[in-house]
Amino acid sequence: MGSIEASEVTLSLPPMPAGAAGLAMMANSAAALNAVASLAASGALDAMLSASLPVPSMEGLLALESMAQVSGALGIDLTAPSAAMELSLAAGSLNVAAPALSQMGAALGPAMEPLSGLSVPLSINAAIEAALGINMAAPGAPAALAAALEAAMEAAGELAASIPIEAAVELGMAARAINAAIALGMQPGEIPAFAAALQATASLEVPPLTMPPAEMAEISGSLTDLGLLNQAIAGGMEPTAPAIEATIGAMSANMEAAVDATAEMSAEMSAVADVSAQLGAALSAAMPAMAAMPGAPAMGLPALDPGALPSMGDLPAAASLCQSFESATGSPLLSGTPCPNIFCVAGR
Repeated sequence: MGSIEASEVTLSLPPMPAGAAGLAMMANSAAALNAVASLAASGALDAMLSASLPVPSMEGLLALESMAQVSGALGIDLTAPSAAMELSLAAGSLNVAAPALSQMGAALGPAMEPLSGLSVPLSINAAIEAALGINMAAPGAPAALAAALEAAMEAAGELAASIPIEAAVELGMAARAINAAIALGMQPGEIPAFAAALQATASLEVPPLTMPPAEMAEISGSLTDLGLLNQAIAGGMEPTAPAIEATIGAMSANMEAAVDATAEMSAEMSAVADVSAQLGAALSAAMPAMAAMPGAPAMGLPALDPGALPSMGDLPAAASLCQSFESATGSPLLSGTPCPNIFCVAGR
């Protein structure tokens, strides 16, 4: 794969048209609606609507999702007996690496500054491509995006007419909770065992981290920008100034055409935004786990008492740092054995 010396590049980039960010929002909504339409066609949506799933509190849901993020990013089973030691080892490894990460962050920010104009168009394009598979730098992208959004709007009208917003909100929250619970290891038919394991996590203590969350977020932002650039290069963009300028120029022109082509559609999509955002986005996020586990909609959920779930403290910021590092470099920040040295255990 090609590479680019960011500090040696001066780019002349066109501005993104007003409404470009809205294209990404509509693409995400369209993908969510398509996912829900697929569930409806298979009968799974009816099964979920009739399952009477318990609706978690928002506090309990966010706590469970925070645990799932930390578990996935750090590769730690938080319901396992070894969770406390593994968390300490991971935190210790991060603390040992903190000075090097700080130096990297201090160097990466200025190095990426000449390419700062790339982050907005590349992030919008990445969102649209991830949602609908449309590269906004490609010929015909505006028409393809408009057609995809129009098809999703048809599904939106049917969903909005058949599902009350209250049911959409409740079902969306339940689906998100199921997704997080499955990510933490819940299996169909084993809800009591999972509930007991989840209850045991209440005693978990978050190990101390030396790097402040704000610094981790800043480094994550720079790494995310680098990852977007690497993704574009891997997708075929030549790592030269003329090629980058041509690619962003094509994106800008296509996005402007797409904004014009979808102006009326944007207003229509806003009319069903509640259903599409609450039901569609939540269910589409939960679909991968549910597809791998067909019994998920009927499996129910253990009670989610926020007071019985451990606070993850600064670990979600560390998890985001790990995720952005791996996305930008292709290598995990933490290995399977976070730190073999016993003195790496956090707090020692």
